[in-house]
Order: sequence, then structure tokens, then C-alpha cells
Amino acid sequence: MSFQSKRTIMHICMVVLMLLTLVMPKITAVSFEWAPLDPLFREPLADAFANSTSFRLLKVTDDAGVPDTVLVANSETNRYETLAYDDRSLRDYWHMKSAVNIGILRLSFDIMQLEGYIQGGLNTVFQKEGSINSLGFDGMYGAGITFKVFDTVAVSGGFHHFSGHWGDEILVDLLETHPDLDVYSSTATRRLVEYTRGNSWLVGISVEIPAPLRWYVFAELPMTKAWIRPGIHVPPHSLKPGTDTVNQFDNITAQEGLSGLSGYDASYKAWRLQTGAEIRVPISNIGSIFAAGEVQAHQDGKTLHQVGGYDRDNPWEFEYTVGGGFEFNLGRLKRKFRFELYYHDGRFPLLNYFFQRSRYLVMGIAISG
Repeated sequence: MSFQSKRTIMHICMVVLMLLTLVMPKITAVSFEWAPLDPLFREPLADAFANSTSFRLLKVTDDAGVPDTVLVANSETNRYETLAYDDRSLRDYWHMKSAVNIGILRLSFDIMQLEGYIQGGLNTVFQKEGSINSLGFDGMYGAGITFKVFDTVAVSGGFHHFSGHWGDEILVDLLETHPDLDVYSSTATRRLVEYTRGNSWLVGISVEIPAPLRWYVFAELPMTKAWIRPGIHVPPHSLKPGTDTVNQFDNITAQEGLSGLSGYDASYKAWRLQTGAEIRVPISNIGSIFAAGEVQAHQDGKTLHQVGGYDRDNPWEFEYTVGGGFEFNLGRLKRKFRFELYYHDGRFPLLNYFFQRSRYLVMGIAISG
């Protein structure tokens, strides 16, 4: 661990100790809850990858945003390229996600709460028409600790895993027309490229001042030893998990069949930053009308997702989401049910399609804590 990292951790510990020093004299009672279903750090409403369960109709608004290709690494050209798997301009899809974010053990004091959490789920997109093929699915999970004060400010820290997988029906279609295609074969000319962050550190803060407004910020940073794909997204300091000497940039680009590449400067660390705001307006005792907006920034956008594309002066890649809906009051098992409508300008909501910029509308239902 670098000196800078140690100093940052020490500063965080000092802030936590100062907060505890201020609030401990006021504590008069302590309570325990073994498995709370309503997390102290609520899932963002506008995040397509939030750990909530949802079923949505997704409509791409322009042909350029239709996901009809996969990304492959070509060892002959030493480049990334796209291969088409569908010649139809399909704009309608089913976006489905089954995920949960729950507490493990919650300690509640007069003005503060502390809990461990676990979260995870699966995310997938199916074509709405024709053969209803699955474009792919994502696995995501994580765990950590959340500290909340005055029931308004929550600070969370832990680890997070992302991994993308191509749909089997897409692979079958591709292999029929491109029999030389493979994933890790050392003899393949073209190899499928996947998106993985396994694992990253994830910290966040959520503030609900003034009520009913909420804003939040997340920062995600890949661990020093982490599986990161594609190869051109790997930071220069990363090491292959299980080793202390094998550079992950060299390891992954070699698996993809690329050669003669060099890493980036130390300022590139593959950060992902996320911030947003939400507001709820109660309607009688039934529920609330809500509005939400979010912005995400990907430092890996500096690579232009292409060999030789990185420049430290390149901009980060940004995504924007805005929408709203109606959320019913707390129901069974502390789950909240809502109808929602969002507009998104950014990446398609499957990890392996990180290279696909899309503008789309989603409308459907969701359930979360």
C-alpha cells in the first residue's frame, strides 16, 4: 500500500473517531437487528445497475444506439473491432434485473446506526421481437459497512464486483459466420472482449438534507490485484491476482491476442464516479411521486476503447439519466414497489456493451428496500 493510500485511510479513521467522540456521550440505548431488509444506504433510483429488482421495457431512440455488434480483439491487426450478429434494426428490448441489497447486522444508537451489508444480483436484456435472443447477462455483488447519523447522512464503504457475459444465442449466431472466433484460445485470430471489474473498492455518501431531497456520490476504484477487462482499460499499476510480479495490463492484452502495447501514465486508475439526486413528494397516505437524475463518469473513456486511443488529455466518458414515477408506501417485507420512467444517454445497460453509446427510454416496475 502506498504512503498516500495509508495517509488517506488514517484521515478517514480520524474523522470517524471524531464523530464517535461527539456522539458517544449522548448514547443512552443500544438495539440490534440481525437481518434488516431496508438498507441504511438506499439504492439509487436512476442507476440501471442498482441492486434492486426490476422489469422494464427499453426502447432505443436512434438506429446508431441499437446493440447489434460485439467487440473482439484482432491479433492480426492488433486492434479492437466490432462484429455484427444481427442485421435487423431492433429498437425494443426487455430489461430485467433480479438483485437485492440487505443488511447483515444493524446496531442502532440514539442518533446513529451501523450495519454490515451484502448485495448482488443478475442483470439481463432480451430482444422484444423475433427470436427474443438474450444479448447477455451481468453478475454483480458486493459487501461492506454503512454508518448513518441523525437518520440523514449515510457513509458506506466496501468492495464491488462487476462481470459481463455474452448471451449464448448471440455466440451461436456469431460462431456460425465467424468460426475463427474464440475467447482465450491462443490460436484464435479474433477473441471476444468482455468487461470485468473483479474486484473494486466502492465508497459512497448519501445525504437527505433538506428532506425530502436526497443526493449521493459513489467512487469506485479497481483493487491493485483485480481481474480487469478489456485489456486497454487496465491501469499501469495493476497486478494479476495471485501474483506479486505479473502486470495485469500485459497479462490481459496477451490473453486477447494483442502485442507490443505499453501501459498508461500513473494518473490513469480506471475510476468510476457516480452522483445523483432524488426527491419524493408524498401523495396522501398512498405513496410518493418521485423524480431522480444521475451522472456517471468513467475514466476508462480516456482510452477511447481502442488500442492506441489513450491520451491523458482525453475527456472522461459521461452518462446521464433522468426520470421519475410513483412509489407506493412501505409494503410487505419492507420492500418498496414503484412505477418508473427514465431517459438515458450513455452506455447500453449491459456491461459487455460498454463501447455502445445509446439513447433510450425505459418504462416499467421496480422493487427495492
